[in-house]
Amino acid sequence: MTRTLTLIALLASCVFPATGNAQSAGADTILVNGKIVTLDGRSSIVQAIAIKDGKILATGPDAEIRRDANNQTHIIDVGGRTVIPGLMDSHLHALRAGLTHSVELSWAGIPTLAKALGVIHDATQKLPPGAWIKVGGGWTDLQFQEKRGPTIAELVAAAPGRPVYVQRLYNTAWITPAGLKRMKLTSGSEIPGGKAEKDANGNLTGVFTGVNRTFNFFTAKIPQPGFDQQLAGTKLYFRDMNRLGLTAINDFPGGGMLPEHYRAVQTLWQKHQMTLRVSFHIGTEGLPNELDSVKAMTAFTPMNFGDDMLRFRGIGEALTQGMYDGSTVAVPFNPTDKDRENFCAIAKWAAERGVNVQQHAASDKAAAMILDCFEAINKQIPIAPLRWQIAHIENASEQTLSRMKALNMGWTVQDRLLYAGPIVMKVLGPEASKRTPPIKTALKMGLHVAAGTDSDQVSPFNPFVSLRWLLDGKMIDGTPMRGPEESPSREEALRMYTINAAWFTFDEDNRGSLEPGKYADLAVLSDDYMTIPADKVGELHSLLTLVGGKAVYGEGPFASLEGKP
Repeated sequence: MTRTLTLIALLASCVFPATGNAQSAGADTILVNGKIVTLDGRSSIVQAIAIKDGKILATGPDAEIRRDANNQTHIIDVGGRTVIPGLMDSHLHALRAGLTHSVELSWAGIPTLAKALGVIHDATQKLPPGAWIKVGGGWTDLQFQEKRGPTIAELVAAAPGRPVYVQRLYNTAWITPAGLKRMKLTSGSEIPGGKAEKDANGNLTGVFTGVNRTFNFFTAKIPQPGFDQQLAGTKLYFRDMNRLGLTAINDFPGGGMLPEHYRAVQTLWQKHQMTLRVSFHIGTEGLPNELDSVKAMTAFTPMNFGDDMLRFRGIGEALTQGMYDGSTVAVPFNPTDKDRENFCAIAKWAAERGVNVQQHAASDKAAAMILDCFEAINKQIPIAPLRWQIAHIENASEQTLSRMKALNMGWTVQDRLLYAGPIVMKVLGPEASKRTPPIKTALKMGLHVAAGTDSDQVSPFNPFVSLRWLLDGKMIDGTPMRGPEESPSREEALRMYTINAAWFTFDEDNRGSLEPGKYADLAVLSDDYMTIPADKVGELHSLLTLVGGKAVYGEGPFASLEGKP
């Protein structure tokens, strides 16, 4: 009897399908009248895209896709605009930057020093007396018409009596007298890895040069925002990224980022307020006994823990400080045997547990040493399935890239030379600099290559400025550097920011291109990326950004859509 009833129920479900299934046939949202760059295997460009339950239902001609609509479908006419897959920065420090984004000033994109100083002066009118005024990197004097950084006198004039800290990339900091006093710095203070400029009487001028840890030393002396400010800053930072078409990031901790600093992003995730898909990593900078620290931090966070909005993707960007070669190829790098041993111990531990690794290497010399370790580990434990990665390698040799390909590794390229190009050109010379970095060579050999910015201290996070640099290889002041023979095409560069980047977080089956079954992560652009002059690409932004079919940013004709599914 039971079998008979079961059979009747099965037959009934075939003859009389559930009402819910019939209702679900229609799309939730359809974008029509667009130039939709799908980046599928055929490089298809279509007019329309249908979205259902946060995923792409179909793409194709307007008339065909409109057939997926019902009386509840929201149809958005994008007015002939270009639509691209949501962008993903494959290497940056956004979670760290978000913590101070609500209180920190930015000089990114400001064309003159006079205007930059005006930003500081304006801040004095808004901040309470005694509050720090901080510009935390992401700019270079090359962007200014004056072609120089500020003087201490100019900073004091802009903010009289105020503690002011201004950092240029990872090479120079200016601290006003009030700031020196607040930090308790004197002519006898020890500056880790840095050099203090002094006047004829041996007194500090307030100008400092150094390396990464130098500036971490300074910024640790500036009071951090409270948790509410960290939360607000992170949320605002994500929205600013959404405005630039970013829908995902591959984040790395960087200096000063400790486990407790992940609370802001975790809170947004718990409250379902994430507007970016975040893949995050943990690092060891500033922690004692690096291997033990990694073991402790990952004890309750197994690889891939989380969901598609916030997921743990491994360790990096520096497994150990002994194998960290600084921010440019100009920094001397001579690790000891003990340094290499400690590095390989962590890498071997990661391989044994199936943990993804991304390691920083500014220079080819450092990358070669890293690969010596990885190749030795691979003889015992195959690492090809783990998709290990090296970031930067501005002067990568073909041999290094070939060694990486043999291990199924990935290479993340950032637009750091857009700002720090003069330093590298001085070291390598103009001729060698024409292949920095050798992107086209790597793509031709089939190496996995993704793009990013390394934001926020060595460059701004704007992906379109980065894409412009990928296309023409010019520094921020227009000086040519990388030659056309090593520059990707428009589609190749866009793929480096989308489907290629998704490979680095094991997400290429879920996003990175606009194909049925993938997440509806996309951006409607202010102009046509595929056809506008290359020097105008950096001016693009998104008018409408969707993450999982939800509008996380909208402006102009799409402003009313923001926040709506």
